[in-house]
Amino acid sequence: MNQILAALITAGVLAGAGTVQAGDKHHKGGWQDDHENKISSVQEVRAMQDDGNVTMQGKIEKHLKRDKYQFRDGTGFIIVEIDDDVWDGQTVTPQDTIWIFGELDSDPENPEVDVERLKKK
Repeated sequence: MNQILAALITAGVLAGAGTVQAGDKHHKGGWQDDHENKISSVQEVRAMQDDGNVTMQGKIEKHLKRDKYQFRDGTGFIIVEIDDDVWDGQTVTPQDTIWIFGELDSDPENPEVDVERLKKK
């Protein structure tokens, strides 16, 4: 009788451990900053503080030089800096709408956004 009771208790503990492990998988995830949920216009970004987090939606109008591009939305344009690794294999044309996630480098006369990630719509 004691062996049967011990076996049932062991089975219950193991079943409970399996449930906890499955639950752990459900709770894993990544961190998301609130700035990624709010799209700012170019006009708003131009008024932001230096090093502010930026999320914009619009189009890259043209390549200026090296890693500098002109980005435009309905409120104006701003220069964005996009390093080669940020493209992540995506091809973007002036007709494509994209989201840009980055950080403002606020020079009063020439503000730029240092793009950390971009996503084609």
